[in-house]
Amino acid sequence: MSSQGFRRTRLAAAVGVALSLSAGHALGAAFALQEQNASGLGHAYAGGAAAAEDVSTIFYNPAGLVRLQTLQAVVAANVICPSAKFHDSGSQAAALQPLGGTGGDAGSCAVVPNLYLGIPFTDKWSFGLGVNVPFGLKTEYDSDWLGRFQAVKSKLDTVNINPVLSWEPTKNLTVGGGVSWQRLKATLTSRVNYAGFFAQGVGGLVRADGLPRRALPGGDPHGAEAPGRAGRAARSTLRHVHRQP
Repeated sequence: MSSQGFRRTRLAAAVGVALSLSAGHALGAAFALQEQNASGLGHAYAGGAAAAEDVSTIFYNPAGLVRLQTLQAVVAANVICPSAKFHDSGSQAAALQPLGGTGGDAGSCAVVPNLYLGIPFTDKWSFGLGVNVPFGLKTEYDSDWLGRFQAVKSKLDTVNINPVLSWEPTKNLTVGGGVSWQRLKATLTSRVNYAGFFAQGVGGLVRADGLPRRALPGGDPHGAEAPGRAGRAARSTLRHVHRQP
């Protein structure tokens, strides 16, 4: 059996405004980044869609932008340092290849910037522009670790440009919307399992009576045709789906 732990520490600095430090856990979020401003760190980003504390509401809910009624610009830089360590407690090496190690710490630090600008042009309408990184970070294990056939280096870089409009039709209602242009660059590497390909090919020939059973890894070296062990391996498909938060 095996398990994999993942934790990250984040440090956000609003340029010229604030410096904050907090720690948390990243579980199902994977490469999605919650750290899209500095002001949200104080309340762990709770209620971001309703708070409209500053122009970073462009990302969380652009409808709140018109409530600010002043020209504002916010710049923040988040330093995120994930740690990903794999712990193995019972894996066995396959035939014709070494098991490999646990890969070391796959995490590394990265700087994640964001910028927001809000411009009110009437008391009912405001324009905003956000530039941020909604997905990112990198994991990289040792090239000879035991999971090398699944992943060695996984890196995701994005930049998101988000112009928005915010409108206040009544004192009790604000409406906002915008579009996002996003550029994404992904790097996914793994080692090739030549031993696995060989074993599958030999197994296919044995099943087709093209080779004796002794040709199987771990088969009877004396030619006995008694029933033995059989195995089958498959690699699942990998699909990336991008959705605007």
